[in-house]
Amino acid sequence: MNKRILCFVFLISITTLSFAQNSPDSTGEALQLIAKGITEDSTVQKRHYADSLFTRTLVQTLKNPFSFNYTFDSLVSVKIITAPDKSFRFFSWQLDNEDGTFSQKGAMQMNTPDGQLKLLPFFDDSEYFENPNDQITDRKHWQGAIYYDIVQNEYNNITYYTLLGYDENDAEISNKIIEVIHFENNEPVLGGDFFAYPADESLPKQPIKRFILSYKKGSNAYIRTENNNALLVLSELSSIENNLKMKNTLVPNGDDLYFEWIKGKWVMRRNY
Repeated sequence: MNKRILCFVFLISITTLSFAQNSPDSTGEALQLIAKGITEDSTVQKRHYADSLFTRTLVQTLKNPFSFNYTFDSLVSVKIITAPDKSFRFFSWQLDNEDGTFSQKGAMQMNTPDGQLKLLPFFDDSEYFENPNDQITDRKHWQGAIYYDIVQNEYNNITYYTLLGYDENDAEISNKIIEVIHFENNEPVLGGDFFAYPADESLPKQPIKRFILSYKKGSNAYIRTENNNALLVLSELSSIENNLKMKNTLVPNGDDLYFEWIKGKWVMRRNY
């Protein structure tokens, strides 16, 4: 029996045991063991295999009643964020395609009153977007991202959730993403007319449906929350080659820009 088959049998055994014990902690550890293969296996084929096994195992785990309460503290290879109102949480992770690009994987777990599983898979469709900024989409046509924070706002009796994420994109450019979603007919709607800011060649050309800050890979530009989530703070970018149109030359210049939620839009301010 080769090492790959032995590993598979070992992982399945651990996972089966954790289901039998119905322990969130042991299940999280088993999931983390599988998830490590998504990032650490040596070939793209093995990483895809680990991703498939992880996805099936995660879904099986979430079928346990009231699994929304599982914290998955041991699962560090996958980012999990929860909406402030606890209405849903989002799982996201990525797969290295070995050609300089990355595919994101995502799923939204709804918090159901009876504890039964309602899981909405998201499908990374970004490679088919001619311009990822200008489309309102659904979860089957997702601009993939690893989401690390979420802000909740209200406007005209509609609840909006602003998800902050990152995308490794390609070998030269990374992205930080602001994605605003709301629900219609119990389905998430991604994007909309939620941004207002002055024209700037270092920022996405308007009009946009989502905000994507593109910059030179490794330069550590950021988008984060501040002032109890009242503000979004982002790096102001400058070009190291004096050409703001070349996204792979944009790096933080040390100053910040600010978005404030005003009447249903994120409105940019330069000083606070």
